Amino acid sequence: MWIKDVIKELREIKQSTEAEFGQLSDEELRWKPSEKSWSIAECLKHIEIANNMYLNDINKKLEKAEVRTIEYPIKLSWMGRIFLLFVDPKYKWKVRAPRIFKPINENKVEDGTQVLTNYLQLQNEIIETAERAIGYDHASIYTVSPLSSLLKFNIGEQFYIMMRHELRHLNQAKRVKDKLSLKNKAA
Repeated sequence: MWIKDVIKELREIKQSTEAEFGQLSDEELRWKPSEKSWSIAECLKHIEIANNMYLNDINKKLEKAEVRTIEYPIKLSWMGRIFLLFVDPKYKWKVRAPRIFKPINENKVEDGTQVLTNYLQLQNEIIETAERAIGYDHASIYTVSPLSSLLKFNIGEQFYIMMRHELRHLNQAKRVKDKLSLKNKAA
């Protein structure tokens, strides 16, 4: 996998998110199937919170890194492969989001349409940063997870993990939308 592949996926994710959720009202974006479930907006907010933290770290690391003109493939470390077990959409078990990534307290969703707008803007920023990262030896530039200083990922794998994590929660948001459609049909 190459960063160019991740960028292509991120663009497709942005387009499909706009198509899937762009016409929904604030109320629909904030609707929850149950008290313990997340709304579509909360799924997007969770992605936004996590990706903002990682993107800020990536940008800081790129400012200090040496530009190289050779493109490097993404190399997943053993830690990256293990981490993917918890965030990749192909793994179906539920994993509780760490508190710092939850859409609660100061990160509580008040306006679903604003959350969608912020999410789409963040997608643009991630894509721009990933495009900038192509010219770096991303296998030698590491980010540190806000969860633990023991969780370090090279920036190539960090972009890949972010993209796969997005897909997981966008699938979750689509399931919420399906439940909302069923509720509306029954009414």
